[in-house]
Amino acid sequence: MTNAFQNLHCNQYLSYNHYTTMINEYNNPILIACMFTTLFPFKIGVPEMNNKPLKLSLQTHVKHLMNLYKTCYQFSKHHLFPFFVFNIRQHRQICLRVN
Repeated sequence: MTNAFQNLHCNQYLSYNHYTTMINEYNNPILIACMFTTLFPFKIGVPEMNNKPLKLSLQTHVKHLMNLYKTCYQFSKHHLFPFFVFNIRQHRQICLRVN
């Protein structure tokens, strides 16, 4: 189990809360995996990761995860995940409208 967590390479992201620099949410596919290690313990099924055969948008992927309530409640009942993803979507929509 320890070996699996060492392969995540999350230490560089989890320690940023002590620095003044912000983490870039664009082009950072490991961000969601590192922030929600209980939801994605082995980086399987993470939105926007390049290791999937089918490319899905963030909105489509998260909609699928939130609709998994019949088999598991972990995504829809998580206290931060829905709000975090909604915040990312809002930022991206705003940036697309500005450009």
